[in-house]
Amino acid sequence: MVRQDRTTVSERIDRSCDLLRSAYRRRVIYALRRSGPASVGELADVVTAAGLADDRQRAVASLVHTHLPKLSEADIVDYEDADEVVSLAGGVEDLEPFLAVAAEREADTDYLTFTGPAVASDAVARYMPD
Repeated sequence: MVRQDRTTVSERIDRSCDLLRSAYRRRVIYALRRSGPASVGELADVVTAAGLADDRQRAVASLVHTHLPKLSEADIVDYEDADEVVSLAGGVEDLEPFLAVAAEREADTDYLTFTGPAVASDAVARYMPD
C-alpha cells in the first residue's frame, strides 16, 4: 500500500514538472491567475511581450497547437479551440507548490518584467508565502 502511495505522489510530481518546464505554459498560468480569463490573442501578446516568441503569430500557433492543448488535457485550463476564451481549471491547484517556487525564482530575473496586461510583481505575489 505504501508503494502505491509513493508511486502516485511520484507520478503527480513528474506530471507537474513536465507541465511547468515550459516558460510558455508558466507564463500562461501566471497571466490567467493575475488577470482572469483571456483570449488566445491576449495570451500570445503576453508571451511575446515576455520575449518567449519572436512575433504574435508564432506565439498563437505555439499556444494553439502545443501549450493550451497540453494544459487543457491536464485540467489546468479550460480551452477547446482558438476562438475560445482560456480560463484556469481546477487542476491548477495541484501545481500551486511548484508555481510558488517557479514564480519566486523567475522574479529574480528580468523574465517576468514586461509591459502587458499582467503586472509581473502581482503575478509573483499570488504565489509568494505570507
